[in-house]
Amino acid sequence: MRTNDVPMNLNSKEPFGPIREILWPIHRSELKKVLSMFFLMSFLCICYSILRNLKDTVILTAKASGAEAIPFLKVWGILPGAIIGTWIFAKLCNRFSREKVFYIIITSFILYFLCFAFILYPNSEALHLESLGDTLTALLPKGFKGLISMIRNWTFTSFYIICEMWSIIVLSVLFWGFANDVTKLSEAKRSYGIFNIGANSAPIIGGGIAIFVGNHMCFPFLSTSTDTFHQTLVQLILVISIFGTLAMGMYYWIHRRVLEPEGLQTQAKFIDPSGNKKKRLSLRESLLYIWRSKYLICVACIVLGYNISINITDVLWKEQLKNFFQDPEEMLDHMNKITIGIGAIATLGALFISVMVTRLGWTFIAILTPAIMTTLALGFFAFLFCGDLLTTFSMTLFGLTPMAMTVYFGSIQNCLSKASKYSVFDASKELAFLPLDQESRIKGKAAIDGLGSGIGKSGASLTYQGFIILLGSVASSTPYIAGLLVVVLVLWMIAVVSVGKQFKTATDYESLPVANQVKQDSEQALQT
Repeated sequence: MRTNDVPMNLNSKEPFGPIREILWPIHRSELKKVLSMFFLMSFLCICYSILRNLKDTVILTAKASGAEAIPFLKVWGILPGAIIGTWIFAKLCNRFSREKVFYIIITSFILYFLCFAFILYPNSEALHLESLGDTLTALLPKGFKGLISMIRNWTFTSFYIICEMWSIIVLSVLFWGFANDVTKLSEAKRSYGIFNIGANSAPIIGGGIAIFVGNHMCFPFLSTSTDTFHQTLVQLILVISIFGTLAMGMYYWIHRRVLEPEGLQTQAKFIDPSGNKKKRLSLRESLLYIWRSKYLICVACIVLGYNISINITDVLWKEQLKNFFQDPEEMLDHMNKITIGIGAIATLGALFISVMVTRLGWTFIAILTPAIMTTLALGFFAFLFCGDLLTTFSMTLFGLTPMAMTVYFGSIQNCLSKASKYSVFDASKELAFLPLDQESRIKGKAAIDGLGSGIGKSGASLTYQGFIILLGSVASSTPYIAGLLVVVLVLWMIAVVSVGKQFKTATDYESLPVANQVKQDSEQALQT
């Protein structure tokens, strides 16, 4: 006889043991499916881990370019690219099966990357719009340097945008759309955590491969150029092509050998008890739904705080990288090491998140990310603004110049903040919705995830653009950006403390005090 609190497989009727329930809650009949999806996720994430560092290195080391181009790229490049990519995906879905759409999109990405490595990059000097760039530089104020570099180095701009589209179209739309279609709710609760471990461990593999290829492999016949970075670029693009092909092979195998006929059917979208599809909230309704609830406002501030902070610090750090590393090979090697660190720490965090929540509480894991960013930001700005005063200290204690200390503080912050995002931050954000009832959870989560992420990223980039245009450069705007970052981090931690207090009191999930208050406030806002 089985007890009610032990998970059971309806097919095998075998209960999980207490250790296996935590570490590997997968039944034998599900093993083939979970492992194949795990490897599919890993292959796709390894590709993005390599592409993420390549695109930054290409942009930061381009002629007349630097970190000031990144805010312009995110608003005027990635945002239109995401819209166009989503439109193309929808058109392909209307004409082809889901399986064919996957092959078409992955193949298109691989063909573009090969075209960039063998045609666009080696001929970039002839293809780039140098005369137009010089003309715009003479006509426009200094603050438009980032926008001008986007236009001047258009092949590098396209590479940056297409690399980001891999994350948006391939990972978010293709993989997770496929996973949601073929995974039942009961399976998803147990297997999605394992998929995330694959995603978190992929940067370790991708960064390690990139370092090995850059430092220990050289095939001169692949490139006629004497530029060592171009040779590394070609070799890494070939690695990406191999993993992309492996992903297509795994996808083919899943459809032929893993999925049952009923597993190929698209799962129904969320519907309410009356049988009607849930209406998506408009922008105004989303804002009102959040605005009238203190709890949801604080959760939204947490999401906004992360997205604004990480986008602000990312540009500042990359500006220092460009000034410190003159050789693109050295910059790429440094960024790959950071990628390995992100993957290793994120994987450990994901493994121990359950214990941390149980032993330390929600507030601790939620405040961990802003606390790390604040602590390391102090060191970053101390050496950035007071480098001359700290020269003796840094040289005596660490044997490094203040510029090197600034870069390394920024690197550690980037590593730990992104690793904590993929482990403790995402988990704490999802846990924050648990005290809500189903309707409030769905509406509140949709509004916060959509508005929080979008406004945070685009708002930070637009703010950066404004400072750069007014003041002329990233360096000139750094003091003002530092002040803005301090304000955002403080508000973020205040919001965490507020949510933590309400989360702690919402232990009686039958009465749902937080959910009732959120629902009443939000319904009143929508009626108003």
